[in-house]
Amino acid sequence: MYALIDCNNFFVSCQRVREPVLEGRPVVVASGGDGCVISRSNEAKALGIKMGVPVFQVRALMQQHNVAIRSTDFTLYRDLSHQVMDTLTTFSPEVEVYSVDEAFLNLRGLERLGIENYAAQMHDLIKTKTGIPISVGLAKTKTLAKLASHVAKKSTSNAISHVFAESSDIR
Repeated sequence: MYALIDCNNFFVSCQRVREPVLEGRPVVVASGGDGCVISRSNEAKALGIKMGVPVFQVRALMQQHNVAIRSTDFTLYRDLSHQVMDTLTTFSPEVEVYSVDEAFLNLRGLERLGIENYAAQMHDLIKTKTGIPISVGLAKTKTLAKLASHVAKKSTSNAISHVFAESSDIR
């Protein structure tokens, strides 16, 4: 059994950890020099702001809706990523960092703990210790765990998704 932990809207979430006043407000993070949008809060996504769009093309929309714009801060993102990954090691000795905001955990042998409850504990502890919200995908393979994480991220009611299908069932 594998879990894919994916930090939600990671760069925006990091900015919100530093500036809690941004919570609940539409926020975008723009590339160096405020060139292109590279991370968006769910509130900014709901306004129709697309990933990769040049800031100048959506500046009027952002002003109209009081969207906060922040420049990248890779030191902040690295530090919070390390905190998330370090916290994950308390749940599994096998943590494979996949990117700055994603990691696979090998949960083999831990099924007896109630895997969805275990994932909920991960979700709650990461949020409490780091301030970063996560989605958790659970499945028998890494590929399916990635798919389950995508489903969990899209869910408005649950940050955890469990894919029970075998890889041969996916076409």
